[in-house]
Amino acid sequence: MLRSLVFSASLVLFGAAHAQTAPSRSDVASYDGLHRAAHEGQAGEITRLIAAGADPNARDPAGRTPAHVAAFASHNNALTALAQGGADVNALEDGVYDVVTIAAVADDPDMVSLAMSLGNKADLITSVYDGTALIAAAHLGHAEVVARLVAGGGARSHQ
Repeated sequence: MLRSLVFSASLVLFGAAHAQTAPSRSDVASYDGLHRAAHEGQAGEITRLIAAGADPNARDPAGRTPAHVAAFASHNNALTALAQGGADVNALEDGVYDVVTIAAVADDPDMVSLAMSLGNKADLITSVYDGTALIAAAHLGHAEVVARLVAGGGARSHQ
């Protein structure tokens, strides 16, 4: 078990922090609707668009939902509006990352706590390395994020 954890952690150290791919400038330039509103932190526009029938779980070409985009942009208000509108905060984008792992790697403790309060599982297996947000945060030295993930159940065993 310990050897497996160390191996997984070393993969995170050498890969996961760089494997996450935030929306590029060209991605952002192509966004409209919920993806644009999430990137810009426009909670009111998100609420309006969802009420008009926009899919809160729509995907961009990299498999990112508006919730992923809000996490990359660190817009708590946008993530809240998306979750209230039915967004799946546990959804994985093409790089196999969820909202809480994106926030953990970015050292964004407030987004981590918010994501968990909105239903994002702290112990979700993510990344191509089958790691967790806790492993990534620990190896990156993000102490406050680690503390919040442990408090939120991120240290549960997956045996």
